[in-house]
Amino acid sequence: MSAASMAGKTVLITGGNSGIGLVAATALAGMGARVVLACRRSQAAEVAAQQIRAAHPGAGVETVSLDLASLESVRRAAREVRERFPVIDVLLNNAGLANVSRETSQDGFELTFATNHLGPFLFTRLLLPAMAPEGRIINVASEAHRMGRMHWDDLQLTDNYWVMRAYAQSKLANILFTRELADQLAGTGIAVSALHPGAVSTSIWPENRWYERAFTRVLKLFLISPEKGARTSIWLASGVEGGKSRGGYFERCKPRQPSARARDKADQTRLWTLSEQLTGLPVFSDKELSA
Repeated sequence: MSAASMAGKTVLITGGNSGIGLVAATALAGMGARVVLACRRSQAAEVAAQQIRAAHPGAGVETVSLDLASLESVRRAAREVRERFPVIDVLLNNAGLANVSRETSQDGFELTFATNHLGPFLFTRLLLPAMAPEGRIINVASEAHRMGRMHWDDLQLTDNYWVMRAYAQSKLANILFTRELADQLAGTGIAVSALHPGAVSTSIWPENRWYERAFTRVLKLFLISPEKGARTSIWLASGVEGGKSRGGYFERCKPRQPSARARDKADQTRLWTLSEQLTGLPVFSDKELSA
């Protein structure tokens, strides 16, 4: 893959300790970027950082503790990032989750929706003042969004929970957020994009229970490698086209039109407003953005 040099740039990647996040982090570090791995498990993040340094001696790799399912952790991580890294050139919202069984976060939200949408939404919003004038915000979505719809009357899926219903809704939310964020940032130099990495064999699928392990093993027979899945993330983070995107959706390093539901402006605005309410931004944003 041909890509511009990333020397001197700071790239923040959520979930960069494994899968496509680790592949992207390793590649971007090899291009000269300082890479920050924002991960739930600190020990795994340190192991990943050592692996990247081994692949690229002298690479700048640092870690931040971040649990996207916890709004408190998101706020704490955002404050730490802004203290340690005053300017972020690329924010790659890569971490994701798919839960076979319904669980709730410590804040009481359905865990897939909390991890895949509410956490990244709040994290991104709190980091906006730190974004470089020509920075890039990249959200890893999925073609699964085409199966999804926003269950406005039951966003937390308390009734009729199914893993793909929850996952598809959260990935649709990723694209609605991407497009609304691009509208909100119109007139700035910040590029915003979403992408489908492909059906990738990663650790987002849980394997805690026997039926989860069985489901995941069958699924992985049809999945591509993280190396292939990371290509579009790397391209958007480092290539010229990634700096031009204003809410675009990409697959295999090419633009693609998302579903009609993902292009619904009313739903974009509705989700944005509701996400502010659920994350407490109307109450906390001014205080936290100036912290």
